[in-house]
Amino acid sequence: SAHLIWKLRCERVIKFNNKEDKFHSKNEIHNRWVATLNKRLNFDKLFTDTLRYGKKALRENLVLRTWSGVLLDEDDLPDNWIRQSGVLVGIK
Repeated sequence: SAHLIWKLRCERVIKFNNKEDKFHSKNEIHNRWVATLNKRLNFDKLFTDTLRYGKKALRENLVLRTWSGVLLDEDDLPDNWIRQSGVLVGIK
């Protein structure tokens, strides 16, 4: 989140020359934030691969607990959704 805030500020100040008509809309900020969280979620899922990362792989249980409570339609997901595609962050 902090990195996204920094990127948005740099865009506003440097790219758009701080012109008020070019400021990011609340909707755009929200969509980019959700996209950033979804990207992080997918990285975390990938980093649980013990074949690829060996001892450095994230524990599946850690990823499941970290993301518990913020997933879209979480009640409909299996207990271990790590290998399932289409798991998204659900921010309202």
